[in-house]
Amino acid sequence: MKKKIISLIFCMALAASLLTACGKKAEKTEATANPGVLRVGVVNGGDRFASNVAGAPVGIEADIARIVAGDNGYSVQFSLVDNTEALLTGMMNGEYDLGFGRLSKTDQRLTGLTVSSTYGKGGLFLVTPRYNYMDCLSVMQGGTLGISVQADPLKDEVQGIEAVTQQTYPALNQMGNDIASGSILAGLVSEREAVAMISDSVQAQELLNSPREEYVAVMPGGSPLKKTVDEAIDKYKMNKVTGGQETGGQETGIQEAGAPEGGNPE
Repeated sequence: MKKKIISLIFCMALAASLLTACGKKAEKTEATANPGVLRVGVVNGGDRFASNVAGAPVGIEADIARIVAGDNGYSVQFSLVDNTEALLTGMMNGEYDLGFGRLSKTDQRLTGLTVSSTYGKGGLFLVTPRYNYMDCLSVMQGGTLGISVQADPLKDEVQGIEAVTQQTYPALNQMGNDIASGSILAGLVSEREAVAMISDSVQAQELLNSPREEYVAVMPGGSPLKKTVDEAIDKYKMNKVTGGQETGGQETGIQEAGAPEGGNPE
């Protein structure tokens, strides 16, 4: 009888331990790699989305990042980079918890990353030889239109695109050289790319009836920050409507890499 009681107690204990193991939840993904610090990568566009003023980032993207930090009780550490490639490389290498660079939500490079809701919009631009003020494709006859990587996801929405010869350009400097030399008639690029390309030999003008890019913030895949970032974007938009201002978390410092890309907001 005594053996039966001991055996029963052992079985009950074993069952309880199995239930506990089965009910154990997976470890929660941390929102930031460094507890209490929000590491934010921002493409320095020299515009109202993102600029460097006296060593501090200012603009729409920095404001949203500060709201995210403030709502979570984080201090915020900004790193300014010169282009979206540097931002995405840093994101994939685990250098940033949150990134901004006027990245279109249709950008194929965002595969595997978590994206926020839309925080801004912008149109496509035509880059042409100096003093050629083309703002639509209907005047292109027999010429070739260059397409940038950023513009490619929206090109099919451009009026008249099916009637022109298209050539994809991974490198903006080569596109600019070909436009200046007359090898191609014009280039279709994003807003920020357009401003970066302006020179003594080429100019840029917004495309008439342009489709709009929708800009999103990026986070590591599965980041629990998404909900807070989306809420911060909504809060920022509401503050702009009501005229309110928001203050964010404490800043721990800023790092800057490379020269800024240009750009004008919508």
